[in-house]
Amino acid sequence: MDKYWDVLRAGEDVVTEIGDERWSKDFFFHPKMQTPGKAYTWAAGVLSDVDLFDAAFFGISPREACQMDPQHRLLLEMAWEALEDGGQVPERLAGTKCGVYVGISAKDYSDQRMDDPGSGDAYYMTGNALSIAANRISYAFDLRGPSMAIDTACSSSLVALNEACNALWSGDVSTALSGGINLLLSPFSFTGFCQATMLSPRGRCRVFDASGDGYVRSEGGALVFLKPLERAERDGDPIHAVILASGANCDGHSSTLAIPSVDGQEELLRDVYHRAGIEFGKLTYVEAHGTGTAVGDPAECSAVGNVIGRGRRPGNPIPIGSAKSNLGHMESASGMAGLLKVVLAMKHRAIPPSLHLETPNPAIDFQMLNLRPVTELTPLPESEYDLYMGVNSFGFGGANAHVLLGNHVVEKPPQDAAFEVPTPCYLFLSARSEGALDDLARAYEERIKALGDDCYGLLYASALKRQQHAHRLVVTGRSLPELKQRLRTQLDSGSAPGVVRDRILEKNDARAVLVFSGNGSQWQGMGRQLLVKELVFRRMVVAIDRLFEEQGGGFSIQQELSAPVEQSRLHLAEVAQPTLFAIQVGLVELLRERGVQAEAAVGHSVGEVAAAWAAGVLSLDQAVTV
Repeated sequence: MDKYWDVLRAGEDVVTEIGDERWSKDFFFHPKMQTPGKAYTWAAGVLSDVDLFDAAFFGISPREACQMDPQHRLLLEMAWEALEDGGQVPERLAGTKCGVYVGISAKDYSDQRMDDPGSGDAYYMTGNALSIAANRISYAFDLRGPSMAIDTACSSSLVALNEACNALWSGDVSTALSGGINLLLSPFSFTGFCQATMLSPRGRCRVFDASGDGYVRSEGGALVFLKPLERAERDGDPIHAVILASGANCDGHSSTLAIPSVDGQEELLRDVYHRAGIEFGKLTYVEAHGTGTAVGDPAECSAVGNVIGRGRRPGNPIPIGSAKSNLGHMESASGMAGLLKVVLAMKHRAIPPSLHLETPNPAIDFQMLNLRPVTELTPLPESEYDLYMGVNSFGFGGANAHVLLGNHVVEKPPQDAAFEVPTPCYLFLSARSEGALDDLARAYEERIKALGDDCYGLLYASALKRQQHAHRLVVTGRSLPELKQRLRTQLDSGSAPGVVRDRILEKNDARAVLVFSGNGSQWQGMGRQLLVKELVFRRMVVAIDRLFEEQGGGFSIQQELSAPVEQSRLHLAEVAQPTLFAIQVGLVELLRERGVQAEAAVGHSVGEVAAAWAAGVLSLDQAVTV
């Protein structure tokens, strides 16, 4: 998110070109438009290393990972990061009614292998079906709410978000993961869009500009974690923004299938803002779909202007823009780029500029529609406390979506409520491997440096808001500076005072084994506090004592355990062994009552008797007799 904001704030253009490793660009290229089977542009917003995937982290074998569409792989990784960013421990969500709603359209990975059926195996279908893009997330995290992939072309991710919001508002789900993904893995969509002359020959989305000649394709994605506001506030979750209303509709039988309808978008905007009850004059900004096409931009601006612009007083135009001028058009995931841009704009109280607007499109009457394209970084005054921003999206089949967001208003603490610096300080880190733990420790050091004295929330979250893995590192310090120094020393030399690094067994690998000791391990006073404080333990010792007396033991086990040091007889084997047996059996009952179940038991000397009882070989009566 920080890097994305840097790109937006600085007005960077990050569009490049498809790399040579994807396919033979020379073979599929031709500069003349509408040349069959050829593309006239390879300009694109491109992600690096989309072939890389930490399959073992998700319990996926290398063989299965090879058959998985990289879009599915990225969605898994983004789901994990969304949960961590939202302060959600994944294992605590397991079994809950958390829904998953994913916008996805492209099937490039499977389509390019259709001419080689032998390349697929048993994992091919689950690795490439669009439905599995969502279902695999639900499977990996054991989420029990609805799980669906949604394809409405370029509006897919916002339509998916609308479905998630409706499910939350209706109570059908308790939480939700929602978003979209788009990767460019085959030349055939390029050639298809070039046949329709939809792509810009100059390779840029020139939004609202007279020279807009098409859009540029882009890849990327995002998932967000959604939760009812009241619950999120109660649970102390980080809240980036609040979704106030959302909606989706379709143009129906408009002029042509692939041309957006002004009427359809206007109808949706009126519906969303009517339900939200927000006056148009209070709206701060609208993130437009804004592709830079000769038909799409005028139609969208007309709809936004007729409904929102003209709903404001003259001379107070609604600011509009589009992240596509920076990134290109992420197609099925494009709505998420706009959504996160709005969230960041609220956080930093500034509207980023849209790029490539040199001559306003004459087909758009910005003044009459009361619209103002944002062409430079526009700070928002601090006095304007409540922010309301809309995100618009539409697909080339007529499916429209719109989301209205507001900033989260946090009650400021009283001025006299001074923050007390917690001491000592702790940093808890964990990962699935040694190398990952090292990388995580370095990343935390950089983050702690950046936050300075405001990093206590980060330390708190590291312990209580993250999943704990097998490889662990704990850094302690009597003060924050000492913790920082010890972390630095640990990274430099591999060890430091106040730092513990170890590996624990994963829950799925852990097997509890009970080991019972023999004569010689006794000490006067053992079990005394347990007899007083733990009812389960006391009841078992009392039961054993009764059986022991029935066998003619000749003394009371309880009395021997409670005797003062000067009267202790635990040095006598005939006293020590029965008391050790009672202590061990009582401890096992106490552990069982607290949910600990053992897989095996082993003992030495009199401990063999307790082990035989614990394993179920002997009844309690038989064990006391032995």
